[in-house]
Amino acid sequence: MSQVTKTFTEHPQNSITLMNGAVLECFPKESHQSDFVPDQMKLDTTGVYLSIGNKPCKPQPSTTEEKERQKKLFTDNAFYLLAHQERIMRDSRMFLAPVAVQNGLAYIGTSGFNAPTLGIYLEWWKECPIALRTGEDGNRSLVFHLAGSPLSGANRCAEVYEDGRVEHTQVSSFINHWRPFTTINTRYDEAKHIYQAYTLEQVLEILHAEDSKGWNYSVEIKVRFMQSEINKLKKRVEQLTKESDKWHSMYVDTFMKYKEAEVCEAFSTFQSLREECETQINSIKVRKRTLRAELKSGCMDNLTYQRKLTPLNKQIKDLEFKVSKKKHELINKYLAEGISYNEMEKYMNKKNEI
Repeated sequence: MSQVTKTFTEHPQNSITLMNGAVLECFPKESHQSDFVPDQMKLDTTGVYLSIGNKPCKPQPSTTEEKERQKKLFTDNAFYLLAHQERIMRDSRMFLAPVAVQNGLAYIGTSGFNAPTLGIYLEWWKECPIALRTGEDGNRSLVFHLAGSPLSGANRCAEVYEDGRVEHTQVSSFINHWRPFTTINTRYDEAKHIYQAYTLEQVLEILHAEDSKGWNYSVEIKVRFMQSEINKLKKRVEQLTKESDKWHSMYVDTFMKYKEAEVCEAFSTFQSLREECETQINSIKVRKRTLRAELKSGCMDNLTYQRKLTPLNKQIKDLEFKVSKKKHELINKYLAEGISYNEMEKYMNKKNEI
């Protein structure tokens, strides 16, 4: 297995650039350790995160009482924090508030997942709509903990419900959960090291103080989950459209080869007719220009000009209709087979180039 790497993200001085392009002013710490090491994804060499068979990796976080308390504080308020996403994303100290959740992968361990922040989770939930889940019973949940194998996709993650209840879950498309998370998390490696951040308690205190009296954040959550469902459907439509286009392209190629002689004859007949009509139309246009010149020179009066011009215009319209009718017949002949005129023309042009 090759070593996993990440792309380093450049940020303006004393600022961070968010996923949506917004730039947040940051406040340097008065002092910080100088030995900053990026949280680059790499293979685990300890053997702790080796997966055996289909058993997914289980990260080994510290289980100190304070970390567990901080983790519970996050899960208890996850939906409340999500409802304040815009406010949090405007303050770098809120964005960089640490979240005491340790994620990880088999073979890789916790590299790429270390020291997530509140803003990172909010960006991930926005970039990964499948992490916002709505059950058949209508209950909403947020995936917040990732653990599993990057190879088999076997996983044992965790989700939190609106009432703060936490349950283990197995997500589908595991790679589409953990990959955007690590991309976002490692994007702010240095920022987490050198800039000031609020604690989660401070963030909640500020938000509660700013809340309007009687504000019900459940409405905001409902809207966000609806938007998430819409985004999921849009992505699904994009995937299905791409898949459909691929299969249709293969079908057209197969059909054209199978019916090549018939299609070539029909298309060539139409092409010959069109070229013949275009030649006649060009000839008539020359005659029209000659008439126009005679009118301008005074060799012909306007009445005579109109009398001679009218039949020429009619001839052009008749020829154009003849071409249009023949093209319509050609289209209708293969429309039931799912073949468009443009696809026939593209195939014939490609064939003639060979």
